[in-house]
Amino acid sequence: MANTFHYLDKALSQVRDLGLMPDKVDEAPVVSLLEKLTDIDEAKVIAIARTLSQASVFNDIVREQVSEMRVGSRYEKIIESFNSIRDDAKRMVGQVEDGKVDTFERISNIWMKATRGDISSRFDQIKQVYLEVAADSREQIERERVILEAYQDFRGAIKQSEIYALDVLKQTEAIWNESRAH
Repeated sequence: MANTFHYLDKALSQVRDLGLMPDKVDEAPVVSLLEKLTDIDEAKVIAIARTLSQASVFNDIVREQVSEMRVGSRYEKIIESFNSIRDDAKRMVGQVEDGKVDTFERISNIWMKATRGDISSRFDQIKQVYLEVAADSREQIERERVILEAYQDFRGAIKQSEIYALDVLKQTEAIWNESRAH
């Protein structure tokens, strides 16, 4: 029992430290069924029930937190910014190829600067977004590492509970076979 509780407590502690533990955990439906088996091997049944009662919590945390990285959309923003710079620079080169910039081209350039900013300010924005993404990536990777370690510990508790469940099943079968023989 100590192994199961060790793994489970370690996993729960890591999740609590990250502030991801819900205030209330709904009891798994299987727990009420397991309570009927406490006469067979109370310690193992309690270990199984306690572990299974946390399964949905860990599955939700892994599903929601690991897939929540916000980095990708900001990298897309960087790519879009580079693309707009390239397109605007290409358009401006085309404007000066004929040797003069007409009124419509000047208005277009003013509108570009007003809506997107000039090219140098957009490079500054790209740099700022990149630095933010790099910092967030580092934090997110560390957070995911802790979550995945907690999930690994939880999976250790699940595996130990499976072993206990097989032991309880064998004991139950023995009791059943003995009662059928009489």
